[in-house]
Amino acid sequence: MRTVADPAVSYLPHMRSPANWITLAGLAAGLAAGLVVVSRGALWEVAALIGAAMVADLLDGAVARHTGTASAFGHGFDSLADTVSFGAVPAFAAWSAQLHLLGAAGFAAAVLWGVAVAARLALYLVRGHQPVNCGLPCPPAGVALVAVAASGAPTGWVLAVAVALSAAMLAPFPVPVTFALKELSHAPDANPLADHPAASAVRVPR
Repeated sequence: MRTVADPAVSYLPHMRSPANWITLAGLAAGLAAGLVVVSRGALWEVAALIGAAMVADLLDGAVARHTGTASAFGHGFDSLADTVSFGAVPAFAAWSAQLHLLGAAGFAAAVLWGVAVAARLALYLVRGHQPVNCGLPCPPAGVALVAVAASGAPTGWVLAVAVALSAAMLAPFPVPVTFALKELSHAPDANPLADHPAASAVRVPR
Protein backbone atom coordinates (compact mmCIF):
# COMPACT_ATOMS: atom_id res chain seq x y z
CA MET A 1 0.00 0.00 0.00
CA ARG A 2 1.37 3.39 -0.95
CA THR A 3 1.84 6.01 1.74
CA VAL A 4 2.81 9.69 2.00
CA ALA A 5 6.43 8.53 1.94
CA ASP A 6 5.97 7.36 -1.63
CA PRO A 7 7.07 10.10 -4.07
CA ALA A 8 4.64 8.71 -6.65
CA VAL A 9 1.60 9.69 -4.57
CA SER A 10 2.79 12.51 -2.29
CA TYR A 11 4.65 15.76 -2.67
CA LEU A 12 6.25 15.42 0.79
CA PRO A 13 9.28 13.29 -0.23
CA HIS A 14 10.09 15.82 -2.95
CA MET A 15 10.30 18.61 -0.40
CA ARG A 16 13.49 17.10 0.94
CA SER A 17 15.20 18.91 -1.90
CA PRO A 18 16.29 22.45 -0.96
CA ALA A 19 15.69 23.49 -4.58
CA ASN A 20 11.97 22.81 -4.24
CA TRP A 21 11.83 24.97 -1.11
CA ILE A 22 13.37 27.81 -3.12
CA THR A 23 10.74 27.26 -5.82
CA LEU A 24 8.09 27.35 -3.10
CA ALA A 25 9.50 30.63 -1.79
CA GLY A 26 9.33 32.09 -5.30
CA LEU A 27 5.73 30.96 -5.64
CA ALA A 28 4.92 32.54 -2.28
CA ALA A 29 6.44 35.82 -3.47
CA GLY A 30 4.33 35.65 -6.62
CA LEU A 31 1.15 34.94 -4.67
CA ALA A 32 1.97 37.78 -2.28
CA ALA A 33 2.35 40.07 -5.28
CA GLY A 34 -1.10 39.01 -6.44
CA LEU A 35 -2.58 39.81 -3.04
CA VAL A 36 -0.99 43.25 -3.14
CA VAL A 37 -2.58 43.84 -6.55
CA VAL A 38 -6.09 43.05 -5.32
CA SER A 39 -5.74 44.76 -1.95
CA ARG A 40 -3.72 47.94 -2.39
CA GLY A 41 -2.51 48.13 -5.94
CA ALA A 42 0.98 49.26 -4.86
CA LEU A 43 2.68 48.31 -8.10
CA TRP A 44 6.26 48.98 -7.04
CA GLU A 45 5.74 46.48 -4.23
CA VAL A 46 4.34 44.07 -6.80
CA ALA A 47 7.39 44.61 -9.02
CA ALA A 48 9.72 43.97 -6.07
CA LEU A 49 7.92 40.75 -5.16
CA ILE A 50 7.98 39.50 -8.74
CA GLY A 51 11.67 40.41 -8.80
CA ALA A 52 12.14 38.23 -5.72
CA ALA A 53 10.31 35.41 -7.50
CA MET A 54 12.68 35.83 -10.44
CA VAL A 55 15.70 35.49 -8.15
CA ALA A 56 14.19 32.31 -6.70
CA ASP A 57 13.62 31.04 -10.24
CA LEU A 58 17.32 31.51 -10.97
CA LEU A 59 18.48 29.87 -7.76
CA ASP A 60 16.27 26.79 -7.62
CA GLY A 61 17.76 25.21 -10.72
CA ALA A 62 21.29 26.05 -9.62
CA VAL A 63 20.72 24.40 -6.26
CA ALA A 64 19.04 21.37 -7.88
CA ARG A 65 22.02 20.79 -10.15
CA HIS A 66 24.70 21.35 -7.54
CA THR A 67 23.01 19.11 -4.98
CA GLY A 68 22.09 16.40 -7.48
CA THR A 69 18.41 16.69 -6.59
CA ALA A 70 16.95 17.71 -9.96
CA SER A 71 13.72 15.81 -10.56
CA ALA A 72 10.60 15.67 -12.69
CA PHE A 73 8.65 17.07 -9.74
CA GLY A 74 10.98 20.06 -9.49
CA HIS A 75 10.84 20.56 -13.24
CA GLY A 76 7.05 20.74 -13.20
CA PHE A 77 6.81 22.67 -9.93
CA ASP A 78 9.13 25.34 -11.31
CA SER A 79 6.99 25.88 -14.41
CA LEU A 80 3.71 25.96 -12.49
CA ALA A 81 5.13 28.51 -10.06
CA ASP A 82 6.35 30.61 -12.99
CA THR A 83 2.87 30.60 -14.52
CA VAL A 84 1.56 32.30 -11.41
CA SER A 85 4.44 34.69 -10.72
CA PHE A 86 5.23 35.79 -14.27
CA GLY A 87 1.97 35.04 -16.07
CA ALA A 88 -1.15 35.63 -14.00
CA VAL A 89 0.14 38.26 -11.57
CA PRO A 90 1.72 40.67 -14.13
CA ALA A 91 -1.42 40.38 -16.28
CA PHE A 92 -3.64 41.24 -13.30
CA ALA A 93 -1.32 44.06 -12.24
CA ALA A 94 -1.21 45.68 -15.69
CA TRP A 95 -4.97 45.27 -16.10
CA SER A 96 -5.85 46.75 -12.73
CA ALA A 97 -3.40 49.64 -13.13
CA GLN A 98 -4.06 50.83 -16.66
CA LEU A 99 -5.18 48.28 -19.22
CA HIS A 100 -8.75 48.28 -17.93
CA LEU A 101 -9.03 51.87 -19.19
CA LEU A 102 -8.70 50.59 -22.75
CA GLY A 103 -11.67 48.25 -22.62
CA ALA A 104 -11.56 45.31 -25.01
CA ALA A 105 -8.05 46.13 -26.25
CA GLY A 106 -6.65 46.14 -22.72
CA PHE A 107 -8.53 42.97 -21.89
CA ALA A 108 -7.14 41.24 -24.97
CA ALA A 109 -3.59 42.35 -24.10
CA ALA A 110 -3.87 40.97 -20.56
CA VAL A 111 -5.23 37.65 -21.83
CA LEU A 112 -2.53 37.50 -24.52
CA TRP A 113 0.10 37.93 -21.80
CA GLY A 114 -1.21 35.01 -19.78
CA VAL A 115 -1.48 32.80 -22.85
CA ALA A 116 2.05 33.68 -23.99
CA VAL A 117 3.58 32.79 -20.62
CA ALA A 118 1.59 29.56 -20.31
CA ALA A 119 2.49 28.47 -23.85
CA ARG A 120 6.16 29.24 -23.30
CA LEU A 121 6.27 27.28 -20.05
CA ALA A 122 4.38 24.35 -21.57
CA LEU A 123 7.05 24.20 -24.27
CA TYR A 124 9.74 24.23 -21.58
CA LEU A 125 8.07 21.29 -19.87
CA VAL A 126 8.31 19.30 -23.08
CA ARG A 127 11.77 20.29 -24.28
CA GLY A 128 13.50 20.67 -20.92
CA HIS A 129 16.74 22.55 -20.36
CA GLN A 130 18.52 23.58 -23.57
CA PRO A 131 21.81 25.42 -24.24
CA VAL A 132 19.77 27.87 -26.32
CA ASN A 133 16.17 28.90 -25.72
CA CYS A 134 13.74 30.60 -28.08
CA GLY A 135 12.21 33.96 -27.27
CA LEU A 136 12.38 36.26 -24.27
CA PRO A 137 12.33 34.50 -20.87
CA CYS A 138 9.15 35.21 -18.93
CA PRO A 139 10.69 36.24 -15.53
CA PRO A 140 12.39 39.46 -16.77
CA ALA A 141 9.40 40.10 -19.03
CA GLY A 142 7.06 39.97 -16.04
CA VAL A 143 9.19 42.32 -13.99
CA ALA A 144 9.45 44.72 -16.93
CA LEU A 145 5.70 44.85 -17.55
CA VAL A 146 4.86 45.61 -13.93
CA ALA A 147 7.67 48.18 -13.71
CA VAL A 148 6.33 50.00 -16.77
CA ALA A 149 2.81 50.01 -15.32
CA ALA A 150 4.14 51.19 -11.95
CA SER A 151 6.11 54.02 -13.56
CA GLY A 152 2.93 55.81 -14.57
CA ALA A 153 3.65 55.48 -18.28
CA PRO A 154 0.77 56.40 -20.61
CA THR A 155 -1.84 53.68 -20.96
CA GLY A 156 -1.02 53.23 -24.63
CA TRP A 157 2.60 52.55 -23.75
CA VAL A 158 1.61 49.89 -21.24
CA LEU A 159 -0.53 48.24 -23.91
CA ALA A 160 2.30 48.39 -26.44
CA VAL A 161 4.82 46.95 -23.98
CA ALA A 162 2.46 44.14 -22.98
CA VAL A 163 1.86 43.15 -26.60
CA ALA A 164 5.52 43.52 -27.61
CA LEU A 165 6.80 41.44 -24.69
CA SER A 166 4.14 38.79 -25.29
CA ALA A 167 5.27 38.53 -28.90
CA ALA A 168 8.92 38.42 -27.80
CA MET A 169 8.23 35.53 -25.42
CA LEU A 170 6.70 33.53 -28.28
CA ALA A 171 9.22 34.60 -30.92
CA PRO A 172 11.46 31.98 -32.57
CA PHE A 173 14.70 33.96 -32.20
CA PRO A 174 17.41 32.11 -30.23
CA VAL A 175 18.40 33.36 -26.79
CA PRO A 176 21.52 31.80 -25.19
CA VAL A 177 20.76 30.61 -21.67
CA THR A 178 23.51 32.83 -20.30
CA PHE A 179 21.46 35.81 -21.52
CA ALA A 180 18.33 34.16 -20.18
CA LEU A 181 20.11 33.80 -16.81
CA LYS A 182 19.11 30.13 -16.72
CA GLU A 183 22.47 28.50 -17.36
CA LEU A 184 22.04 26.67 -14.06
CA SER A 185 18.48 25.64 -14.71
CA HIS A 186 17.07 22.21 -13.87
CA ALA A 187 19.13 19.37 -15.28
CA PRO A 188 17.99 18.08 -18.68
CA ASP A 189 17.34 14.57 -17.37
CA ALA A 190 14.73 16.04 -15.04
CA ASN A 191 12.36 16.38 -17.98
CA PRO A 192 9.64 13.70 -17.65
CA LEU A 193 8.76 14.15 -21.34
CA ALA A 194 12.30 14.02 -22.69
CA ASP A 195 11.38 11.22 -25.11
CA HIS A 196 8.23 12.93 -26.36
CA PRO A 197 8.41 13.65 -30.14
CA ALA A 198 7.87 17.36 -29.49
CA ALA A 199 11.00 17.49 -27.35
CA SER A 200 13.24 16.84 -30.34
CA ALA A 201 11.04 18.78 -32.73
CA VAL A 202 11.65 22.07 -30.93
CA ARG A 203 15.34 21.76 -30.15
CA VAL A 204 17.48 24.68 -31.24
CA PRO A 205 20.96 23.87 -32.61
CA ARG A 206 23.95 25.08 -30.68
